[in-house]
Amino acid sequence: MAMVVGLSVTFGTIIPAILAIVIAAMVSYIYKKTTAQVLEDERITKVSEKASRIAIVVFSISIALIGMFLIILRSEHPDYTQTGFTLSYSAVALLTLYYIFYGYYNKKYGS
Repeated sequence: MAMVVGLSVTFGTIIPAILAIVIAAMVSYIYKKTTAQVLEDERITKVSEKASRIAIVVFSISIALIGMFLIILRSEHPDYTQTGFTLSYSAVALLTLYYIFYGYYNKKYGS
């Protein structure tokens, strides 16, 4: 799938990329349904939760700092100011989504 999407981007066509993603999703779904083995247990779920949380924290802090740095440098490099604002707003949006989902699951599963 990655190779088809990469080639699709290189040649500037979107249809093969979309088809590759849809076909890969279907194959993955069919594989999960036909496999009798346990594909995921509590340990894998817990590790995935911790990795996801750390990835969100590191990514949001990184883009916030880079965005702030680009905004601070607007007098020397005015071309990058819009990029800085975009990164900063993206960090805010990511953290907002995190807290919305955190509140939802906290209410659903209780704490």
